[in-house]
Amino acid sequence: MKPLYGKDSAIPSNKKIVFLGDSITDEGTFIAFMDAYFLQHLQGHHLTLVNLGVSSETASGLSEPEHPFPRPCVHERIDRALSECKPDWVVLCYGMNDGIYYPFSEDRFEAYQKGILSAIAKIKQAGAKAILMTPPPFDAKSFEAGSLMPIGQSSYSYASPFAQYEDVLKRYADWVLTLEGSADAIVPIHDQMLRLWEKKRETDPHYATGDGIHPNAEGHWLIASSLLRVLFNITLEQIPEYVLQPSSSALFRAVQQRHRLLSSAWKEHVGHTNPSKAEALPIELALQKGAIMASEIRERAAVPGNKNKIKTSVWKGYERVDFMLDGREGLLIFPKQFASGKPWVWRAEFFDAFAYADMALLEQGWVIAYYRLSNMYGCPGAVDRMHSFQSYVTNAFGLAPKTVLFGFSRGGLYAFNYAAKYPEHVKLLYLDAPVLNMLSWPGGKGEGTGAAIEWEECLSVYGMTEESFNLAGCSPLDRVDELAAASIPVLIVAGDADVPVPIAENAIPFEQRYRQLGGTIKLIVKPGVGHHPHSLEQPEPILAFIHAHAQH
Repeated sequence: MKPLYGKDSAIPSNKKIVFLGDSITDEGTFIAFMDAYFLQHLQGHHLTLVNLGVSSETASGLSEPEHPFPRPCVHERIDRALSECKPDWVVLCYGMNDGIYYPFSEDRFEAYQKGILSAIAKIKQAGAKAILMTPPPFDAKSFEAGSLMPIGQSSYSYASPFAQYEDVLKRYADWVLTLEGSADAIVPIHDQMLRLWEKKRETDPHYATGDGIHPNAEGHWLIASSLLRVLFNITLEQIPEYVLQPSSSALFRAVQQRHRLLSSAWKEHVGHTNPSKAEALPIELALQKGAIMASEIRERAAVPGNKNKIKTSVWKGYERVDFMLDGREGLLIFPKQFASGKPWVWRAEFFDAFAYADMALLEQGWVIAYYRLSNMYGCPGAVDRMHSFQSYVTNAFGLAPKTVLFGFSRGGLYAFNYAAKYPEHVKLLYLDAPVLNMLSWPGGKGEGTGAAIEWEECLSVYGMTEESFNLAGCSPLDRVDELAAASIPVLIVAGDADVPVPIAENAIPFEQRYRQLGGTIKLIVKPGVGHHPHSLEQPEPILAFIHAHAQH
C-alpha cells in the first residue's frame, strides 16, 4: 500500500484526525501520547486529535447475551460523527468486542467484516481518509476479571471469555491486513504487541500486559508509535519517561487533562448509546478551554528543561546522550578521552549494527553520532534534517566541523546525498553494501529481489511515480559526478554474493565511474559474502583508509 505520508515525509501543518473505537480508544492513552509528542516536539504543526471512542462498542452490531446492556455500534453514530467533526482522517480500531468473546464463527466474522467495510465506505464518502488499525491481541495470561472458559460452553462474555479468544482476534487482525484496496492506510499493532509481550516475559515471566483486554501504558505507547510511523513516517525507538511514569511529567499531566476534557465533550456532543454518560462541557466551551490549555502546554514545552532535553546514560561503558531534535531522535556516544579536534563518525542508518569500525574509532577517541531518519531513503527532506542535526551537534557539543559518514545498506543513500549537497561538512564516506541504485533496490528492476513495500515508501518520500523516478536520475549512481567534483574520498566494502543489493548494479559501477572522474575511491570485495554480515570483523583496512584521508 502506498504510505499515507507524502513527499519528504513532511508533517501537515493542520489536520483533524478522528479516532473511532471501543474502550481501548475511549481510554485514550495512546492518543494522549501522540498529542504530547506533537505539542512538545512539533509546535509549528497544529494537529487536532479527536477521541470519539466509546466503551463496549463494536463495528459488527453484535452483543453477547450476558452483557449488561446491548453493546453500542459505531454505525449508530458514525454519520453524525463525520458531519459534526468534519475530519481529514479517521482512525478505526475495532475487533476486541466484535467476536463477543466467543469461539470463532463465520457469522460473527462476516458481521465484523461488513461493519468495517461499511465504516470505511462512509468515511470516504465524507471526503476523509480511512485508516484502519488491527485489533490488539487478547492476553489470557493477564486476564483476572473473571474466568476463562473452555470450548463447548453454551455462553461466553467479556467477564467469562473463551480461553483461546486470542485465536479469534488473530484471524480478525489478519483479515484487516488484507484491506489495502479499501483503507487508505493500515496500522498493524496485533502481532507487534504480541512480540512486545514475548520480549517482556523473557526477563519477567509474570509481566502483566494490562487486564487481558485493555493494554497497559507500554501497549498504548506501541499503538501511538505505530500510528506515528504509518501516518507521518516518524520512527521512535526511545520510550518517553511519562509512558511508564506519567505522574512524573507535569507536561504530560497537562496534555492528559486537556485530552480528557475534549474527549468527553466531543463524545457527548456526537452522542452514543452506552448508558454511561461522561460529565462534559458543551463543545463550544470545551474547545475554547482546550485552546487555552494547548497554548499553555506549548509554553511549558518550550522551556529549556523540556525542549531538546538531553538524557544521559551509560552505553557499553561509554557516556551516551539522547535528545530530540525537530521531532526526531538523536544520540551521541562519547569516548573516554576525546581525540584531538573531537572527530566524529556519523552512522547514517542502523546504529550499532556490525559496528566493528565504529567501536574501534570510539576507543581511539572519536564520537559516534546517529539521527533517526528511518524510511526516508535519503530524500531531500532527510538531507535537510541531517544538516540541522550536524549544525546542532557541532554547536552544542563542540564536535569537529566535518564528519566521517558511514552509510550501511540503504544508509548509503543518506550518506551520498548529504555529502553531495554539503561536501564542505564531510571528510569522507565509508559505504558498506550500499544502495547506490534505487532501481536495483528497492525498485527490483534488475537482478536484485527488490522490496515492494520499501519501493512504495521510497516513491512516496521522493514525491514521484515509478515513471517519473525512472526519468529523474535520483540515484547516487546517476549523480557520481557531483561527489567526485567535491573530491571526497570514498571507501566501499561489499560482498560479491549480495542478492538484494547486487554489487554489479551498485558498488562496482559506482566505483568505476568515480575512478574515471578522478575521485579517490577504494572498493573492498568480500568473496562469497551476501548482504550480511556487514563490515569487517577485523576493521583495520577501514580504519587505515579513514586515518589516511580524514586528516585534512
